[in-house]
Amino acid sequence: MAALAPSVRTLVEHQALAGRYLAELRRCTESHFELTAGVIATVDGIELASISHQSRYRPAQLAAMASSLLAVAAAASREVDQSACERLIVESGASKLLIKPVGGGSALLLCLALPSQVLLGKALWAAEEITRSLRSI
Repeated sequence: MAALAPSVRTLVEHQALAGRYLAELRRCTESHFELTAGVIATVDGIELASISHQSRYRPAQLAAMASSLLAVAAAASREVDQSACERLIVESGASKLLIKPVGGGSALLLCLALPSQVLLGKALWAAEEITRSLRSI
């Protein structure tokens, strides 16, 4: 008998879990480094949980843009025969943006906006911890 594919949660199910998603986002970032903004969204760009320490960040727009950027990165990866895009990092002199699909059939993505002084290794570690936690919820 063939194994059943993991079921993908509906938007309503994800929205019901938004409080747990937010708790994991806070737990994995607040004590480790300064976070400008963090968003957990569906892969189609719907914000589910967010932290924003600056009013100029709009989590719903960040979620939508992260979704679009991740889709472009995935298409570029396919174009050069790479496997699925594991993360996208956008860096400027003043900030870093880390976008990562949660994976595991969750249909979620994580977006972290960070000040430039945050070490990328710490951000990657936290992103991996967050995504691992989200997959287990």
